[in-house]
Amino acid sequence: MIEQLASIVSGFSLFWEYKAVMLPGLWYNFLVFFLVVVFGVILGLIFSTIRLNTNIAIRAIAAFYIGLFRNAPEYITLVWFLYVPALVLSKLLESNVTFEPLVVAVMALSLSAGAFYAEIFRAGILSVPKGQIEAARATGMSRTLTLRRIILPQAMRQMLPEFFNECVSVFKGTTLVSLVMVPDLVYGVNLVSSYTGQALPLYTGIALIYFFIVFTMTSIAEKLSNPWRDKTR
Repeated sequence: MIEQLASIVSGFSLFWEYKAVMLPGLWYNFLVFFLVVVFGVILGLIFSTIRLNTNIAIRAIAAFYIGLFRNAPEYITLVWFLYVPALVLSKLLESNVTFEPLVVAVMALSLSAGAFYAEIFRAGILSVPKGQIEAARATGMSRTLTLRRIILPQAMRQMLPEFFNECVSVFKGTTLVSLVMVPDLVYGVNLVSSYTGQALPLYTGIALIYFFIVFTMTSIAEKLSNPWRDKTR
């Protein structure tokens, strides 16, 4: 029993020993997180606007995109974007086409996040009573002024809590980027684990790191969200 405990403690020291190899991978997690949030928000704003368009055909395009990427697992989306576009372009151009793993990861996760952001933004805009919008228009407010003074202030109260929650989900999704060979923390641990054969302490170590980061982000999101939730009651 004592020997087993000593072996486990010794194994956990490996995480500290190889920290220079593994921990820099966290930079890639945060880089992907930042880029995905930026591009996801842009896509969300675009497709939420399209989703609210009065033209049925245009709305159908946004509905297809949102439905597809909200329901497709991120794992499948990552793998698909890693192989399929490169294979199609290679055959069309009759040359070997490859994409940078970081580009693939950001593209795939941004499309997934954008679908969720689009629904969050759309729900926030629809939460504003139509009577207030009609009243603003009746007083002579332009569409832009109505959007800025009437719609957005109220919509943001509804959107921000869910927006922060989705940002936390986006960071969780960055733990998958090692699947497409992005050298994040998980990728580094995979390398060290295959070299040392000590999977238990290494994967337990990154589990604790990710738990601490996600717990911190969730706590911050709740503190930022609570004032907005209170205003909506």
